[in-house]
Amino acid sequence: MRIARLFSLLAAALVAAVMGGALLAFPASAEPPFRLPDYVTDNAGALNDRQLADVQKAVDQLYGEHRVRLWVVYVDSFAPKSGFDWTQQTFKISDLSDQDAILAVATKDRSYGFVVPNQMAGGSSTKVDNIRRDMIVPALTKNDWAGAAIAAANGLGSMTKGGGGSIPLVPVAVVAGTGLVGVGGVALLSRRRKRRRHEADVAAAQNVDPSDPAALASVPIEALDELSRTIVVKVDNAVRTSANELALAVEEFGQEPTAPFAAAVDTARNTLKQAFTVRQRLDDRVPEPITERRDLLTRVVVAAAKANRELETQTEAFHQMRDLVFNAPERLDALTQQLVTVTARLEPCEQKLTALKGEFAETALASVARNVNAARERVGFAEKAITQGRELSAKIGAGEIGELVDCVRGAESALQQANTMLDAVDSAASDIRKAVATLPASIEDIQKGISAAGSQLAQGGLAKATELSAARDAAVKAVTNAQANGAADPLGAFTQLTQADADLDRLLATVTEEREATDRLTKAYEQALFTAQSRVRSVSDYIDTRRGSIGPEARTRLNEAVRQLEAAQTVSKTDLSEAIQRANGASLLAAQAQQLANDDVQAGQREYQNRYRGGQSDMGAMVGGIILGNILTGGFGGGYGGGFGGGGGGGWTSTTYGGSQGGGDLLGGGGRF
Repeated sequence: MRIARLFSLLAAALVAAVMGGALLAFPASAEPPFRLPDYVTDNAGALNDRQLADVQKAVDQLYGEHRVRLWVVYVDSFAPKSGFDWTQQTFKISDLSDQDAILAVATKDRSYGFVVPNQMAGGSSTKVDNIRRDMIVPALTKNDWAGAAIAAANGLGSMTKGGGGSIPLVPVAVVAGTGLVGVGGVALLSRRRKRRRHEADVAAAQNVDPSDPAALASVPIEALDELSRTIVVKVDNAVRTSANELALAVEEFGQEPTAPFAAAVDTARNTLKQAFTVRQRLDDRVPEPITERRDLLTRVVVAAAKANRELETQTEAFHQMRDLVFNAPERLDALTQQLVTVTARLEPCEQKLTALKGEFAETALASVARNVNAARERVGFAEKAITQGRELSAKIGAGEIGELVDCVRGAESALQQANTMLDAVDSAASDIRKAVATLPASIEDIQKGISAAGSQLAQGGLAKATELSAARDAAVKAVTNAQANGAADPLGAFTQLTQADADLDRLLATVTEEREATDRLTKAYEQALFTAQSRVRSVSDYIDTRRGSIGPEARTRLNEAVRQLEAAQTVSKTDLSEAIQRANGASLLAAQAQQLANDDVQAGQREYQNRYRGGQSDMGAMVGGIILGNILTGGFGGGYGGGFGGGGGGGWTSTTYGGSQGGGDLLGGGGRF
């Protein structure tokens, strides 16, 4: 492309020489907005080869260090459009996302436009304006076209890593020597092209109808895989948010008026389960052939899209039923009463949790260890939303209606999550204490099996003596662990005991009376089922109250745990051994989901702290998915209904009943220089 550009410039220069400068008499030709073909597009011939390399290096460095893509374009003229309007339209035509920014320069018109997604700037138009005023425009006024682009890249890099104020322009060093000609340079260019192709494929996939398998057939498989991961998180958040708000509506209006919405949520949840089941198969360690993998990925995307559309069919009617503006004062009064009730629960729950932490191991309390602090964050957010809602209700006008609705919904969701987290502390306490109380009986039961196995082995003549001996040894090990660690981690001890007991009983069943073995298997199944149900419930509550920061892997493991749990209950009528295996499998999957969810929440909190330095009052609400702030990586917000700081003016946006939605405004500006 550079060789072609060089020949083009030489030809243009030759024509200009022959014409004796006659072309200068014609006005600059305007170029309409267009889809950008590459990160640096010079249709005005503004850069020489060295400058082009400098700009390209700055753009590549920005992406490599901050995962932010800057697109630079030079044309002769934007007329009759303004620089900002031209750049905004080019942004949309180019299918760019929340990780993309554009600097457009009309060299002959001496006009420019610079747009940055609101989400990338953290809702701060001031940061974007500082880059324009203090870094880009000074270079443009000197006709330093390359310097303006490099300044934009440096400014975006500083902004995305949390730096404040204006940063002096630091020229990018020119690549010296001929190193890129070697093998290393070829490999680097190859990776860069591959990365760009993948980014373009993913951007194009976002515009495909996700419910149409025929349309998805044209999407490259790597982009299809990324789309499947994104959509299950988006739709699972939409289902969870809709279910939570539906619960409030049922409490207010009753079962009959809300029946259509409940049916939509149930249908969407069941359809989404299918997507998670297939996603679990894709995540296991057994690789599928490429054709089968494409088919599975397509099934994930289609199922999730259908679940989302099921919710969208009822969204408008649901919002009309819950007209939050009509009775806003009464609703805010009721929320204030709820706030007082939830606040009164905080201290007793904290005392209970402190006692549990002193009594049990950290692993036994992983799903509730921070629940009281998290609930306190939700209460603080709800109090702020109620106060703001009262102020808006007193002066309600056309411009405040949407913000008032967000305040009511945000307070409702925050208080609902706070109650759920405090309930989880109470449930954890009762579940753990029940396990502690019943652990001695379980140990006694498995010891009977150990004795029975010893008797059978002593008699000799067993076809499966080796297997029975190994099962007995595993049972002895499980008992030893339960006696040593059962008081600290009773649920973990239960899992090991029930697995060992099931294996031992399965072998004893061949040499003992069928009735006796069945009774023992039933007890083992009940214990395994109790453990699995407890773990699945606690992890589900954890994800529900932190859905703004939890990705697809944890949700997939949880969904598979639920499926295994349901399968255990179904198969228990015909095969108790298989039922126990499935229940134990559900417990293990739930434990994996908990660990993955913990990792996601910690990563989300770090991301929030890095991105929004200077205030953390809303972090709990963002982690909980009450307001949107792009805690998750990948460019989608972790919740649906808008973007953090939407509209270019800062603030927050709550989630609400209905399907997942997209959106996000552009910040920036333009003008003459």
